[in-house]
Amino acid sequence: MYINLRKTLRDIERRLPEGREPTQEELRQAYGTILRLRSQILAVLRDREDFEGAAGQRNNTFAAQMSSGEVCGNAVMLTIREPLPAQKELTAAVEEHWVDMMHTAFRKAAEQGPLPRFQKAMVEIHIATPRGSDNAKVWDTSNRAIQVILNNLKGIFFPDDDMEHMAFAVTGYWTEGDGYTTIRVSDFSEWRPVFHIHHEHLKSS
Repeated sequence: MYINLRKTLRDIERRLPEGREPTQEELRQAYGTILRLRSQILAVLRDREDFEGAAGQRNNTFAAQMSSGEVCGNAVMLTIREPLPAQKELTAAVEEHWVDMMHTAFRKAAEQGPLPRFQKAMVEIHIATPRGSDNAKVWDTSNRAIQVILNNLKGIFFPDDDMEHMAFAVTGYWTEGDGYTTIRVSDFSEWRPVFHIHHEHLKSS
């Protein structure tokens, strides 16, 4: 596959002219082109890995560089070295990239010992986003591609992503760096006493 990355960069430059502030429409077009550039770079990386045989050397792939996993007692901690994207950024290439990173993190954790499996799991997702001038409007948990994480955890750590088998919480942070996402999967029974007390209080009030 041949992809001209410089052509896409020139498209971005055209929408961000020198000598004046870009219009709202130019900014929207530039944003869409940047998303296209991200997908194109991921596609080129994957093609290079396939062509050069890096895909067969699991520790040399981009996914291996961007992810890690460890078993912590009866829980699993997964780290992805980029913030979870917004749902509107989730092109096929970006989703495939995230699936690769997550499954590489599973493999790295499994190298330390058997992965735990829970009848009902608690999933904690922590997203650190690079700080920017307008990030207060950008960071919205309802717009994040959280289902990409949950869909790839089910069947491995818990049977299904319904309320009988899992619960999840999402927290966000600002960071001065490039951003990251951490995912902790543990037994829901560790949390259940707190929820149970609150639930019983509501029923009795």
